[in-house]
Amino acid sequence: MKASIRSFGQNNEADTAMIGGVIGILVTLIIAVLVFYNIASSIDTTSVDAELTGTPSANATTEVLNQAATFFTIAPIIAIVVVAVVILRYVGQI
Repeated sequence: MKASIRSFGQNNEADTAMIGGVIGILVTLIIAVLVFYNIASSIDTTSVDAELTGTPSANATTEVLNQAATFFTIAPIIAIVVVAVVILRYVGQI
């Protein structure tokens, strides 16, 4: 296991693959944000809550939106950290 990790770290093509993976994750994150908020905004909670006591579906939708907002706020920070690690690795090799 250690030998394969060392060979991965010394392989310059692996750096390109890692950068490509980070870009792929960022594009997927952007698409996920757009799809999620388009779907979440189209949910009509008033018709569901009309048959129930209180507003449980509206409350649940609000909680899900709050949790998603927290994730989508933190995710770009994680991407920035990954990019910083890649940059520091290149600087360390100079």
